[in-house]
Amino acid sequence: MKKLIAACMVLLTLAIPFVPANSEKSIKHLIQEVNQVHLDVAITTDWVNGYQDHGLRVREFALNQTVYAYIEVSGEDLYGLNITQVWWYNNGTGLEKKWEWTYTVPQHWASCGTWTWWAIGLDYGRGVGYIEVLINGEHLGETNWYAVDNHKPGTPSITGPTEGKIKTEYEYTFIATDDSFDSVSFYVDWGDGTTSGWTDYVPAGTEIKLKHAWQNKGTYTIKCKVRDLAYNESEWATLQVSMPKTYEYPTFLEIIFNWLKDLLSREKWLIYLLNNGGEW
Repeated sequence: MKKLIAACMVLLTLAIPFVPANSEKSIKHLIQEVNQVHLDVAITTDWVNGYQDHGLRVREFALNQTVYAYIEVSGEDLYGLNITQVWWYNNGTGLEKKWEWTYTVPQHWASCGTWTWWAIGLDYGRGVGYIEVLINGEHLGETNWYAVDNHKPGTPSITGPTEGKIKTEYEYTFIATDDSFDSVSFYVDWGDGTTSGWTDYVPAGTEIKLKHAWQNKGTYTIKCKVRDLAYNESEWATLQVSMPKTYEYPTFLEIIFNWLKDLLSREKWLIYLLNNGGEW
């Protein structure tokens, strides 16, 4: 029995419009253009409903749940184009190509849609993956990442100075683990109304270093969370920092006190030299 079945449906009109999804796990459809060829893709949970409303897009699947992919290519004339889809998956051994399939457009069509589906978790276990689309061997686009039997990332750690001076930049180190073989993106709230925004993805367990300077005296709470490729977010990690130290000009009394202290210090050395006949 084949582990993946492919079906092709020719769309004689231009691309069927996608209906916006309401689920929090929904993802925006991808539109890309390569040599006037357009791509629209969707990952869904039900091919029948997906065909009628392929605005339904999800990022997460159970281990035994089928991943349905709808891929539509459109252009002025698709005749003779080779449309290839490549299923990439990482189940802990690194990202690998698990399967690919090519369809050659046999007629002068303006649009061509394909459905494929695969319970990939049953064959390869827990993991994360995406589907790449090629036109005549050239990269056209890809789906968003999806996850199978995914766990949310662990709470990150924050290390760095806990006190300092205002308007001085300090460096902080952030690290997070994820047992779902994911890469993670960091989001840091500096506690002063500014944030890092979501960083680029890095492999889980990788340290990242970010710098920040606070402009006003006070006590601030740095907060950090991470999300994985399926947009699962961790709990917040926190680190409290105080920025009370700043340069302050000495008062008049402090100037007099420091002058007298310096004078007395010199007086002691003068007395020492006189008592020793001017010798050191």
